[in-house]
Amino acid sequence: MIAIEELTKAYGSDVAVDDVSMVVEAGALTVIVGASGAGKSTLMRMVNRLVEPTSGRVLIEGEDAALLPVHELRRRIGYVIQNHGLFPHRTVAQNIATVPTLLGWDRQRIAARVEELLHLFQLDPATFARRHPYELSGGQQQRVGVARALAAEPRLLLMDEPFGALDPLVRGKAQEDLKAIQRQLGTTIIFVTHDMEEAIRLGDRIAVMDGGRLLQYAPPAEILVHPATPFVGALIGVGDRPFRLLSLETVAEEVEPGEAEGAAVAADADLRNVLAELLWSRRDAAPVAEHDGRVIGRVTLARLIERAGAPT
Repeated sequence: MIAIEELTKAYGSDVAVDDVSMVVEAGALTVIVGASGAGKSTLMRMVNRLVEPTSGRVLIEGEDAALLPVHELRRRIGYVIQNHGLFPHRTVAQNIATVPTLLGWDRQRIAARVEELLHLFQLDPATFARRHPYELSGGQQQRVGVARALAAEPRLLLMDEPFGALDPLVRGKAQEDLKAIQRQLGTTIIFVTHDMEEAIRLGDRIAVMDGGRLLQYAPPAEILVHPATPFVGALIGVGDRPFRLLSLETVAEEVEPGEAEGAAVAADADLRNVLAELLWSRRDAAPVAEHDGRVIGRVTLARLIERAGAPT
């Protein structure tokens, strides 16, 4: 658990973060979102003391971060930035092994961990371990960057606009991969973005910031239905709220008896994507199938349009 208590950062008369308090639960993926200059990155960087606070404190599992040696604190926390930060002269395996090597792990343990992470991120060790960053696509570089941050098995991972440089298709896949890996490992993640769409898609809880202040800290559905301020409402887009709510629910919740023609949609697909698929393919309904291919019913276009148009 991360407790941020009355945290403030001022540069002379310019207050970048203004008296922010919030608790990040263990194992949660918490997203900090806001426009440029909102203070979101400064807030996150005070967690691992890349920025020292003017006042307030950060407690990590009950320990005051300010009382820990900086090098020890940072080795306990994974950190991922937008442009990956990979060492260009090192191979993929050497990049991933960076922190375990600094911590003095033995070679066998490091090799096993590197191989484990390459498999986890769907990068075949025989193909990718000896490659250099310039031989990878942007999406592959990003996966290696996250793998490196997780190599020493940190309980906390900080991510600062990590997918901002990726094209939309690669970015969507990177978001799906991160959610899947986070569920598998149970790592606590603090994720900074300026993109509310990304925040809603990823976050267990979202912290909305503006002008250095924390305006609202709540689960995505609560922010969509009950924005705390007009600014939060504008950030999420009043007209988009019903569609964004659809992205938080799966087709399995709207299955009805009956048959439908055409390709099946997955039971765990989100309702927003399925609505887009039905509109694109001009179908009135689609069969719904589990991962084993078993069809469990259908979902109708009329029902999804009704859900999207429901008052919030």
